[in-house]
Amino acid sequence: MKSIKLISLVAMLAMGCGCAAPVILAGAGVGAGAGTYAYIKGELKVEYSRSYESVWRTTLNALRDSNITIEERTKDGISGTIKARRVTDTPVKVNVINKAAGATIVKIRVGAFGDRETSVIIKKAIDRRLGIS
Repeated sequence: MKSIKLISLVAMLAMGCGCAAPVILAGAGVGAGAGTYAYIKGELKVEYSRSYESVWRTTLNALRDSNITIEERTKDGISGTIKARRVTDTPVKVNVINKAAGATIVKIRVGAFGDRETSVIIKKAIDRRLGIS
């Protein structure tokens, strides 16, 4: 019941605050690897309870599964960036950040201004690869 009230409150806030309002949602896999995620200013931010290396490899494979061409990737032990392109020529940028041992943040931006629907599709592809959904 509390989660329904929370979701209703977030929805009402989002409607009343315009398009810049953050949308914060609880992931379906809470406790199983994915916590909350938020779409703020054109970027989807997801926190995974998985190692940085695992999430990095999984993200690369999830993008390939989604027919997104990886054009450039840079990575060190702290963070990595993947620049890619959809078949529609829309750019995709994914940042993978090593938050702490066993915790990793993924930030997804599709296009210059963001595309929530496509960002969530990419997130779900990552979730599937991690065995969360």
